[in-house]
Amino acid sequence: EGLSDVPISISAVTGETIESYGQSNLEAVSSSIPNLKITQTAIANRIAIRGIASGDNKGFEQSVAMFVDGVYYGRDQLSRMPLVDLERIEVLRGPQPTLFGKNAIAGAVNVVSRRPTSDFEGAVSAMYEFEHDEKKVTAVLSGPLSQNVGARLVGYYRDMDGYFFNTKQDRNEPNVREAFVRGIVEFEGAGPLSADVKLEYADFKTKGQPREAFGPVGSYSAVFTGPLFVDTREDWVRADGGYQSRNKIFNSVLNANLELGDHVLTSVTGYLDYDVTETVDVDFIALDLLDGTRQTEDYRQFSQELRIASPGDQPFNYIAGVYYQNTKLGVTDIVRFSPFFLSNPTFRAIGDTTNDRLYSQKSDLISVFAQGEISITDALRLTVGARYNHESKKGSRVLTINRGPLNTGATPAILAPVVVATFRALNIEAHSISGKLSEDSFNPMANIQYDINDDLMFYASFARGTKAGGFDVRSNSVPGSTTVARPGAFAFEEEKADNFEAGLKYKTRDLAVNLSLYRTTYKDLQTNVFDGTLNFNVRNASGAKTQGIEADMRWALDEHFTLSGAVAYLDFEFTNFLNGQCYFQQVPDVAGGFCNYTGKRNAVTPKWTGNLNGDFSHDLGGNLKLGINLNADYSSSYIAAANLDPRTRQGGYVKMGARLSLGHVDDNWSIALIGRNLTNERIKQTAGALPLATTFTRNTGVAYSAIYDRPRNIALSFDMKF
Repeated sequence: EGLSDVPISISAVTGETIESYGQSNLEAVSSSIPNLKITQTAIANRIAIRGIASGDNKGFEQSVAMFVDGVYYGRDQLSRMPLVDLERIEVLRGPQPTLFGKNAIAGAVNVVSRRPTSDFEGAVSAMYEFEHDEKKVTAVLSGPLSQNVGARLVGYYRDMDGYFFNTKQDRNEPNVREAFVRGIVEFEGAGPLSADVKLEYADFKTKGQPREAFGPVGSYSAVFTGPLFVDTREDWVRADGGYQSRNKIFNSVLNANLELGDHVLTSVTGYLDYDVTETVDVDFIALDLLDGTRQTEDYRQFSQELRIASPGDQPFNYIAGVYYQNTKLGVTDIVRFSPFFLSNPTFRAIGDTTNDRLYSQKSDLISVFAQGEISITDALRLTVGARYNHESKKGSRVLTINRGPLNTGATPAILAPVVVATFRALNIEAHSISGKLSEDSFNPMANIQYDINDDLMFYASFARGTKAGGFDVRSNSVPGSTTVARPGAFAFEEEKADNFEAGLKYKTRDLAVNLSLYRTTYKDLQTNVFDGTLNFNVRNASGAKTQGIEADMRWALDEHFTLSGAVAYLDFEFTNFLNGQCYFQQVPDVAGGFCNYTGKRNAVTPKWTGNLNGDFSHDLGGNLKLGINLNADYSSSYIAAANLDPRTRQGGYVKMGARLSLGHVDDNWSIALIGRNLTNERIKQTAGALPLATTFTRNTGVAYSAIYDRPRNIALSFDMKF
């Protein structure tokens, strides 16, 4: 269906647009989609729609469900996957319970690959970016193998030196290497059966994060000087102990469609295998404090969906199905306290030690869903649907404390009492814990559409969403512990959301305008709660309300020029969040040293976001075509730190881009100059206080670090089709 016919708030980005802008991943695409934010943190990636995202814990399902060719991609790291040879990306805002399932509590991102073509064709695309030495090559072959079989093969490689210089590592960062291959074989017989199989593999690795220290406060600069010097100038130069991340993804999908009269029975069988290994300096400075912290994630997923759909042009249309998913997850999280701490009398006992967490999880999910649309009159339609979910999970976490050769202790297997006591003072203790959970949820939706005239449609809808509960991967002690001041956490329950939405969709031959108003209330949000020392524990500790307006338009002024744009207003408010982390010098107002976030906005929730694009195309004669694109992305200001520290505020900005191309009128070839962030805006994607800053200054000073968006970059691209 066209966007103007779908009664929800939805944005779609075509594969051609992604390629023409030189965008390589979802994070780059998200800056042009209002109310969608994808940000990288020290240990995770966050996908947020309308201000709602999951926190930094491998035990979380994502609040924004991501699907690639019908297969659920629920791990946060998968948002870094390269975007190659796509048909489109759809962003559906608000809970999507029926067709996209459990965990789409804030919305869904649907990625659709290009399919095999009926005629043989090939393409080669190459791009070189001058500022950061980025190189990218894509090759495609597609066409029939026989009368009933077609295939498409895609290969991709990208590397980039980076836009920060790390003086300690003597390299530019983030240093990126990506390789990707996808093959699709499609069978289309003369009978009622058709099928296709997709195999896909990606290997992408990164050295260094686009992170820099800034904003020293109080005594920080006086303490971190001399041998302890930390550079807090914002100049694209940094120093730390290094970051390395390597991700490997294998995905296979078998789709089969069987025509049963006018109905279609569809089977989607998916297998996803994902591995990541990361080594992180989680103090983010040149001193060897928490360097060498190591994380791994090993994930396996099998899914099977069966659904039946009626013809789409009847007075009553429906879709119904069942879904099964089995997952296995293994996580290691090894935090290293370097020998540097041996020189500090207070923390000498934890110098040259590690606390190692090993986590494993198995889960099974069964869903039954149905959605039907009835035409009450020619102009009035009612859609109702629901999904029932039953999910069971088993999880276990083991934490051990291990000392290196420079630490004190009788034998390697026996920790000195002072080591155990010091860790317990930090709310860290060796433990082993396991548990089970079983959840049932029923998520209904209802939607009414009314055609005011042939060009204008009104809709109103209600949807209820849930996000699965789970187990805390990163907590450092167990609930109910009597040997630490603030016991840890393990199990947490599901989230719930109710969304009300209404909108107008207008479409003529030359103009399309979509407008939506929404209000969503969230209960039992899964929240990382700071324990006052070094640790965060997951609790169902907050509620929130989001409401606002979203609008977009596309206007073909004439055959040569098209203007498009979008704007979103977001009003975010925590309705119940008492156990917030206080920022530096903030006076706690809740017992236990917490700060009340009730009534406040979440981090990285700008009130206003928007974009504007102008596309001009004109034949020059001699089979040549000129293309000009100007684009601008806007965001109002926001606080970049999860603890709502106003010192991390990112000011409002307009990020400009442009594309100038010359090519063949039939698109056989083109050459283009692409400019991104031409105004060279310095944009904080996320931020926070430097770890251990207040510890070393005895709570008299602090400084911050942030992950920054890519600065100005200019690329030359060449595309050829045959």
